[in-house]
Amino acid sequence: MTAVLTIISAILIFAVMIFVHELGHFLACRATGVKVREFAIGMGPKLWKKQGKETLYSVRAIPLGGFCAMEGEDTESSDERAFVNKPAWVRLIILAAGAFMNILLGFVLLLVLVGSQPLYVSTTVEAVTADMPAAAAGMQPGDEIVRLDGSRTHVYNDIQFAAMGVGDRPTEIVVRRDGELLTLTATPVLVEGSYKFGFEAKLEENNIFMTVRNSWYETGFYSKVIISSVLDLFTGKVQVSDLSGPIGIVSSVNTAVQESVEHGWEGFLNVLNLAILLTINLGIFNLLPIPALDGGRILFVLVELVRRKRMPPEKEGLVHMIGFAALILLSLFVAFQDILRIW
Repeated sequence: MTAVLTIISAILIFAVMIFVHELGHFLACRATGVKVREFAIGMGPKLWKKQGKETLYSVRAIPLGGFCAMEGEDTESSDERAFVNKPAWVRLIILAAGAFMNILLGFVLLLVLVGSQPLYVSTTVEAVTADMPAAAAGMQPGDEIVRLDGSRTHVYNDIQFAAMGVGDRPTEIVVRRDGELLTLTATPVLVEGSYKFGFEAKLEENNIFMTVRNSWYETGFYSKVIISSVLDLFTGKVQVSDLSGPIGIVSSVNTAVQESVEHGWEGFLNVLNLAILLTINLGIFNLLPIPALDGGRILFVLVELVRRKRMPPEKEGLVHMIGFAALILLSLFVAFQDILRIW
């Protein structure tokens, strides 16, 4: 039963993320007058298709991709509604729309996740532990932590994330007390395997306003963590072998589904949290300046704006084709690593 739920949940998560992403491109095309030849969810053989007025809509067998095929996407076209013939600003909007929709979906799901909690952990200090660094620095209950180690802290997750990179070095903590900003300096100490400042955050009652506010900033937090992970990958702090693909994601979904079965609503929230991370990750990843990704295509448009001359679509298409082949090879490598980790 759990295996069936895992498969259904994984397919549903993939399908929704891909549909929302491609829908972003499609709606942007419609809004800017670009002709769409086919709007497809999935890859491989067609399971279902319907011809619209000018667009073929299809659902394909493999739920791991999708596309919004535009007229003149990678080739020259005489059609004035072709993507290639539209101004650069229009192409930028269309290319960025998919990632925007994924991040927007993450925000909407966060509204559900955050709104389901009667209480939330705030950035206000509830208590300060005696003989710990925060107390020695002068932190007091009621202080609102505004900035930690140079990072703005809108939600408690921001505090935790900033604190992770501190270690045992002196750290500036900016707090708001009685309407004034104060800068404190504290050096965390090692307690039970992790570095601690020695303060507890206050639980606050949730409401509609705070749900919207916290969901907005949690979306920013998820984006920040993903961007930080990407930078760690490029700087060598994280190895390519640590990446996870569809197989690893299904494994994570399986764990979340098992918790959902065992713990009911709380377990479902774990599945929801995973879906939020995945859709925001998809949005951010697609904006990377890598050929074949939306970010790679955006880079070509930005270069065109600087050069005031566009690269021939056929040559740009060749670059994206090579990039796509490289991504396929990377995906196969990541899938192999996922299999080794699981089995």
